[in-house]
Amino acid sequence: MATNPNDPPLDEIQWRSPPILAQMGGLHSNTILFYFAESPFFERTSNNAVIMSQAMNNMSMYHFIQTREAFEGRLKTMSGLEFVVGEEPAETGPGMGTGVWVIRKQTRRKRYQDDDDIVLHALFFVVGENIYMAPALADIMASRIVRFPKRGFSPA
Repeated sequence: MATNPNDPPLDEIQWRSPPILAQMGGLHSNTILFYFAESPFFERTSNNAVIMSQAMNNMSMYHFIQTREAFEGRLKTMSGLEFVVGEEPAETGPGMGTGVWVIRKQTRRKRYQDDDDIVLHALFFVVGENIYMAPALADIMASRIVRFPKRGFSPA
């Protein structure tokens, strides 16, 4: 996360790392969350980071990082901050996809004998090798209000 006051807000930056992506063997279902974890949008205190760290240091947990399904399945057993794939690239034709992934930053709270309570904090888009944070609705509205022309107003 950007902690330096001179850094631009996260929803105003684009991040990419072709060398990291090449090292991972390209972007696909089993690498998308690990590629995202290299970005400044990722939070090192998330459950994703906990699972990755545990799997790298405990071979009995290594299978959780082998596939996205296993990884996200493990996340669903935990409470706390997590990053999950919200949408995969849509098929636009045979063998052709949009190349757009949607990553959800959310907090999961376990509830006894009930569905988990999930609070969405942010959305991120991965387009090709580029990662963007979706702007908050409040930011969009504030931007529109500032640009709204004032009729009948003339400064004296």
